Amino acid sequence: MTVARREQRSSDTTAPASDRRGHITSAVRRVSGLVGIARASAAMLIARAPGTMRATRVGAHSTTSALQSLPDPTLRWLAASSAGLSAGFYLAGAPRLFVAAGVAPALLMGAAIVLRPNEPTRTPR
Repeated sequence: MTVARREQRSSDTTAPASDRRGHITSAVRRVSGLVGIARASAAMLIARAPGTMRATRVGAHSTTSALQSLPDPTLRWLAASSAGLSAGFYLAGAPRLFVAAGVAPALLMGAAIVLRPNEPTRTPR
């Protein structure tokens, strides 16, 4: 059994005009399809953005509240551990995404410490 081999053109010869038109038509069809997909995806993202932002805000608020309930030494220890992990990733040559993921908890804990409501001071009677 033999396999039919396609005839290969040398790089010096040009494709016939009908082949070029076919390639251009195919490329235009693919690009227009991609534009349609991008438009539909963008519309879906825009429609979901408010709900996503609301859920993110609620989650961040509840996380901050939970972190603020911890004592300062615990928060400082956790933030230092996170920063140390991130520094280790950096020194080991890990991708930047891992370094950023390692330092993100330290930033959240630092924000929780800074944004902690002040305790009312007691006045002597």
